[in-house]
Amino acid sequence: MSLAIEIFSNLQSDRTCTLKSLAVSLNVDLTTLENELDRINNDITFIERYSDGTVALGQVSDVLCLRKIRSNLGLAADRFKFELVPETGSTNDDLLNRIRSGAAQDGAVRISEIQTAGRGTKGRVWLSIPGGSLTFSILRTIPANNVEKGMASIPLVVGLVIARSLNKCAEVTCRLKWPNDVVANGGKLAGVLMESVLVNGVYHLVIGIGINICLPQALIDEVDQPVVDIYRLGSVIDRNLILGKLIEELDFTLERYLIEGFGYFRAEWRELNAYQNQQISFALPDGERCEGEVIDVDENGALVLEVAGKVKRFISGEIQIKLR
Repeated sequence: MSLAIEIFSNLQSDRTCTLKSLAVSLNVDLTTLENELDRINNDITFIERYSDGTVALGQVSDVLCLRKIRSNLGLAADRFKFELVPETGSTNDDLLNRIRSGAAQDGAVRISEIQTAGRGTKGRVWLSIPGGSLTFSILRTIPANNVEKGMASIPLVVGLVIARSLNKCAEVTCRLKWPNDVVANGGKLAGVLMESVLVNGVYHLVIGIGINICLPQALIDEVDQPVVDIYRLGSVIDRNLILGKLIEELDFTLERYLIEGFGYFRAEWRELNAYQNQQISFALPDGERCEGEVIDVDENGALVLEVAGKVKRFISGEIQIKLR
């Protein structure tokens, strides 16, 4: 774990502490600590330093507010049950635990300023800091006989909703990386982690969404893939607006999906595909790798590649390298 990550982890737990006590906790000298704070605060004050020698996490974007979120939801507001907490392990895990305990509520939205055990796809850790991210999960219950179109492509549709919403609300240019990452300027901006549980003929879907709002470069450098945030795309926007509009759009889109299936959204997804008609390196779940040209996504959401002159369809794997 890097010193930058350790600093944020300690401050999330202690809220406010002295520079000296933080240095002792991290087992570093004051000069090393102060240099790292300067590096973290390179362009934005992520960590406040006060004249009495104390430090605390700064607030780098709008404070989340349920009233403001609801005001941006329009007629869909009453269909959702919002919970806003300052910190949790994982909003997905919170909702999954409710399903297992028999307390699932359709439309539950769990929002947390900090996730200490946030998860992304492929087992990756999702880093979040107060104000720097937007992390939340939505629980939807769907009778099994209502999902004839299948659920495998729902994450693609959720990614599409995120890209569509951010392009409109934040006035940025986002695109899609199969299956459900939202990317911009060559870096990951947002991701989706969907998990489902079947109980008594009802599918309980937990849709976890993470969006990078404003992160210190010191943390971005720790991630094992290119990362970007809304701030670095030149946009400053209220997170309450993003969250409200995104949930409203997702509510409408999922209802349409259950009727029409992924085929209804296929053309729009293809239009936003960041790798359409490009040569890529593709990592298979078993560790093998192939190279080919992205041809399409099919009506079930599978990635279609041309590999060595043959058209192949993939339902899992990861686009890792852009070759040209």
